[in-house]
Amino acid sequence: MILAGIDEAGYGPTLGPLVVSASVFRVPGTPARPTTGCLPDLWEALSLAITRKPDKTRIAVNDSKKLFNQKKGLRNLEEAVLAFVRLKHGSTPRDLRALLQLVARRGVRSAGAKAQTADQYLDEYPWYRGRNVDLPVDTFTNIIEKRSTLLRSTLDAAGVEVLGLAAWPMDVLELNRSLQELENKAKVSFEAVSSFIRRVWKQFPGEDVEVHVDRQGGRMHYARPLFEKVRPRSIRIEKETEDLSVYELCRERTDKAASSFRVVFATDCEELCLPVALASMLSKYLREAHMILLNRFWKEHRADLKPTAGYALDARRFLREIEPLCSRLGIDEAALVRRR
Repeated sequence: MILAGIDEAGYGPTLGPLVVSASVFRVPGTPARPTTGCLPDLWEALSLAITRKPDKTRIAVNDSKKLFNQKKGLRNLEEAVLAFVRLKHGSTPRDLRALLQLVARRGVRSAGAKAQTADQYLDEYPWYRGRNVDLPVDTFTNIIEKRSTLLRSTLDAAGVEVLGLAAWPMDVLELNRSLQELENKAKVSFEAVSSFIRRVWKQFPGEDVEVHVDRQGGRMHYARPLFEKVRPRSIRIEKETEDLSVYELCRERTDKAASSFRVVFATDCEELCLPVALASMLSKYLREAHMILLNRFWKEHRADLKPTAGYALDARRFLREIEPLCSRLGIDEAALVRRR
């Protein structure tokens, strides 16, 4: 059975990217039935290597909001994210651009456009251009190696396989272009969510699949956009409530019994499903690495400038303080500030 989780970070801020990520596992067992949880429970199955709360030996995997704050830094996020990346790819990425080369999935490019590397979009922005963040930021490579080694042995013992980690970072220029086209931030975010669902749909045609997605906003009905983006033969609505929406996407019939493909949208899904929590952590880790570069750039031009996390109230303060610099440096506001 394929178990996938999708979540985002940076939906609400004024500055910096929106990042939508996915994690995909192959697990033993049969598909889950409609539930607010996630079966099998990978926190339980992988408890020798993974915990919800940080400790001295295991990887903490949880809602990124519970594992990150500005004072404690990135340690909890990167000890998990980079351990999983190392397990999948065989080495720890040395910097942000190397990490993007491994996990970033960019949007569909227009016909005739030149092929880009996964990190090339960074060079559209003065604060990223020619710059990088060395990784890890707040921990040590040998700790990540130890966490990854323990993780591998635990996964093997449980019969669980990590198939992939992927992210779609949408920084301000791309986000503003998409907002102009789609007119709604929820639709922009769902474009990325649906692209990951569609990728899983195409990659695992013969296996039972369960995709869990953290519900965004108050939306309850997803059948129509799922049909438009994934194009299954049909969709069966299993449940649509204030907290949970469950859909079975039907494939074309064959001589054999069709495999099951279910999509679950749940409130606080990152606290219920480990793959969603891991996707949340990857999204937040990538967003914070981008913000490190943005803050470094502006601090080079004004040493006493207080860094910003990019959220609305503090972003207004930050923008007031850098306004004279924007004029002097010829910074285009469309590359810096989100439309909404």
